[in-house]
Amino acid sequence: MSLRLVASNGTIKQAEVTPPVLSVALKGKSFGGRQVLGALELSIAAGQTVALTGPSGIGKSTLVRIIAGLERDFDGEVTRPERIGMVFQEPTLMPWRTVEDNLTLTTGISDIGARKALEEVGLKGRGGDFPRQLSLGQQRRLALARAFAGSPELMLLDEPFVSLDPQMADEMMGLFEQLCARRKVASLIVTHSAEEAKRLATRILRLDGSPARIVQG
Repeated sequence: MSLRLVASNGTIKQAEVTPPVLSVALKGKSFGGRQVLGALELSIAAGQTVALTGPSGIGKSTLVRIIAGLERDFDGEVTRPERIGMVFQEPTLMPWRTVEDNLTLTTGISDIGARKALEEVGLKGRGGDFPRQLSLGQQRRLALARAFAGSPELMLLDEPFVSLDPQMADEMMGLFEQLCARRKVASLIVTHSAEEAKRLATRILRLDGSPARIVQG
């Protein structure tokens, strides 16, 4: 996409404008006749991390599911990339498969790629273990490695650091920042923590009201 710019001397120049990685124009979302999400617009560019805050039960996770394509019954339009990585509140790993299998079988990367991804998140040498042999923090690291392993253009994270102690949460946020910086990926992170939002996000949005809309940001 290009934009025509006219200089003060009348010269016309063409400037390249990069379209957003994610664009949402929602008109509404209802459950059982009750409208939970109202009209809202949201866009995220490559390299941006947007934090979505708001009260519990307001519809943040529903909006993430709409963006991910997991919830299709809504009124509006969503333009998203093909490659999306997701991190949920729980690691959602395959307990009957090894750590390495949890990467290769879900993302299609090679064994070598899986070992590199594990090393990147501090799990070098743990590929042959099973998820039950990992601590909660290590399981979260594995979930993060899996989300980034598929070279996503967009990351969707729903309370990814919830229930972690402060030190572990700090380590995980630092790891997330490193992975995002290396890949210039666009990210949307749902959080209840104001400190978490301020640390990670380039832009903070709040979902509130009935039906819920973006009320600030």
